[in-house]
Amino acid sequence: MLRTGLPLLLLLAGCKVFDASLIEPGGDAGMTDAATPDTGSPQPDAGPVPTCPDGTPLRRPPARPTSADSGDQQLVMGLRDIRLRQTSEAWRDIGLDLDGLCTNTALSDVECQPPSDVGVQIDGNAGIDNAFHSLFDVIDLVFPSLASTAGMVSAEGVGVVVLQIDGWNGMDDDAQVDVRLTQSVAGTSGGADDEAAPPVEFVNYEPFAPGTTTPLDPPAWDGNDWLWVREETFFMGDTERPRVRDTNAYIANRQLVMRLPDRAEIIFAGEDQGINVQLTDAYVVGTFDETFTRLSPVTVAGRWSVLDLLETASSVNICSGDTEYDILQRKLDEVADVRATPGTGGPTATCDAVSIGVTFEGYRVRIAGLEPGNPLPDGCE
Repeated sequence: MLRTGLPLLLLLAGCKVFDASLIEPGGDAGMTDAATPDTGSPQPDAGPVPTCPDGTPLRRPPARPTSADSGDQQLVMGLRDIRLRQTSEAWRDIGLDLDGLCTNTALSDVECQPPSDVGVQIDGNAGIDNAFHSLFDVIDLVFPSLASTAGMVSAEGVGVVVLQIDGWNGMDDDAQVDVRLTQSVAGTSGGADDEAAPPVEFVNYEPFAPGTTTPLDPPAWDGNDWLWVREETFFMGDTERPRVRDTNAYIANRQLVMRLPDRAEIIFAGEDQGINVQLTDAYVVGTFDETFTRLSPVTVAGRWSVLDLLETASSVNICSGDTEYDILQRKLDEVADVRATPGTGGPTATCDAVSIGVTFEGYRVRIAGLEPGNPLPDGCE
């Protein structure tokens, strides 16, 4: 099974260009404390949404509905269909407004000043902050086959982002649901009438039919697939204690809104490369179809600290002192456009994070069980 190129799977990935009409302005997306992922009871709406000079509301998650939130149904969605390159003008509609500003000219208000003197990053439509599209040009130079390889890996069921949604009321609006986030180790196809996942034997993190050298069939992505998820994403392997969780998520007009805990570690690791994604001020927003079997598109947006980006570079074999590392560091100084901690900006503050906006496609899946995932590699040891 092909496993190289798995790095950058969560936040350097997306497949379908984001449809601006799928996210409505306004509202609150819940609050999640980094040390305590349980987000508690619903928060009040944040009030009026700021606008661009032309009157366009800044792109925010939809408002929390006021409908009853009681329910006991579960949805499990696997996020894949990797698209790493945000070419042409596509990036302008991918992401969210993060800083409450509409930086549409070089003289517009900004949250902070970039470390270099190349000028500020211009926002996308409706104030969308997505400086990552500029950063990927450098990543693509260092790993020219990353996009195609990562797509094949996720299609095979490796490194898929998995959202387990509990407490759903079965309706288009639900004021509070419990969402846990994990990542898959492996996957296989299944039947609609299956009551349990097929037996499996893992060898070097790859699934085989027990007692054979025959690998399991890859997922069919038809709603009946089974995914084994990383044991490390649950404290001491306890599925009731997920490390990344929002108990205050909600569904508004079939749009799921989840707030990610600040700097929660989301690790993707293959045989020789991997990455540790740590975001702040981050959201997951995705739109269900009428049958709630697809989540399309799914937008992940947030702030990625420059220091965290540099620290995880060794996991993709970019080492301090190497030419590639120097190129990456210079590029980060050029594209940094926000503060890692919201509310710490100012006229003389230096930007220390890169805004991220990417999309995924979500498919209905089932969780087969927990398995240890590949450890995060260090190519600079």
